[in-house]
Amino acid sequence: MAANIYIYVPDHEDGPSRDDLEDEIEDFFQGAAHDCGAGAGESGFNLDYEFAKGTDPHAWVERLKAFLVNVGVQPGTRFDVFSDGWEPGVEWRSVEVFGEDRRRVDPP
Repeated sequence: MAANIYIYVPDHEDGPSRDDLEDEIEDFFQGAAHDCGAGAGESGFNLDYEFAKGTDPHAWVERLKAFLVNVGVQPGTRFDVFSDGWEPGVEWRSVEVFGEDRRRVDPP
């Protein structure tokens, strides 16, 4: 498994739309990561990105948080970070854009 970041955005009338945010994040990553999926439900939407082999996704965390705040995501937005080769039992990172940044080993 390549390194990934999965972004979860709660449904808010004031925040950016899924399509707008998807395009802006793709530009933000400047080719270091590409869109590998997305979804939507009653509670919001998710955008999934896969990094080029050998890219450290943790190096993008603080920049991504600042970027998401700047484009107007609402409280409750978060993202999960999985390093290259991640498998169950290996550390992963759960980052709330307006809150905690936790390293975890429990199942996502």
